[in-house]
Amino acid sequence: MFANLLGPRTVARGLATVSKYTPPVVNPPASAMIKSRLAQPPQYKLTTVRSFPSLEPVRLQPVSSTVLGQPLRRDLLWRAVVFEADQARVGSSNTRSRAEMGYSRKKLRPQKGSGRARMGDRGSPTRHDGGRAFARHAPFDWSTGLPRQIYSKAMLTALSHIYEAGNLFVVDGQADFVSGHSNAGDLFVAEHGFADTPVLVIVNEFRENLHNATKDKHPRLEIVSKEVLEVRDLLKAHRVIIEQEAFVYLAEQFQPELPIPTVE
Repeated sequence: MFANLLGPRTVARGLATVSKYTPPVVNPPASAMIKSRLAQPPQYKLTTVRSFPSLEPVRLQPVSSTVLGQPLRRDLLWRAVVFEADQARVGSSNTRSRAEMGYSRKKLRPQKGSGRARMGDRGSPTRHDGGRAFARHAPFDWSTGLPRQIYSKAMLTALSHIYEAGNLFVVDGQADFVSGHSNAGDLFVAEHGFADTPVLVIVNEFRENLHNATKDKHPRLEIVSKEVLEVRDLLKAHRVIIEQEAFVYLAEQFQPELPIPTVE
């Protein structure tokens, strides 16, 4: 009855809406999967592990891109450098205020009648020999705060910048000489052309022979322990030689925070 009223075209359209078409599941071709993987950034960086003191390549070591693949962030580096410089300030200045100058509090000139500008007591901070306004007394703490995530990011950014420039040398074993004689340091510097180059050596522990061979004649070769390394040390150096154990320590100490997993 209703079919006769609506007509054959309307009935066919209604039947088409009732039945649902489920398309077959087709796996993507292998070329599409390869393209999707190529679009992702690399997860590892290859570093060359070298021997010391020859600095000859020994093997390749993959390192996570979160450690050596950070983009250059000058703002983070600047904040880290300011933070370290504030921490290094001693705060030993001890200036005298106007109350500590020992002068009389009497006005040097009457308030009115002299025809000249009014003047306070001799200890006024406006005078060249007066006390200092808001004088600081030792010890004064100049240190400022910086979130740990920002400082860790700045440290990894500095390491990544040195790695991208090709100036990072990871040493297998200990970065130490057989002898502590100055000739060992002279030969090492002359062989690699480090005479006029600021070189930073990051060690896992104190290396006595390396220290004795370079302390007198090579002031531009700086030796720093892994625990006291600063971002400023990395930025000032043109070549960075680091022991593998110290490099692993820095990677674990300043690793980025893991993202919070999403709950589905």
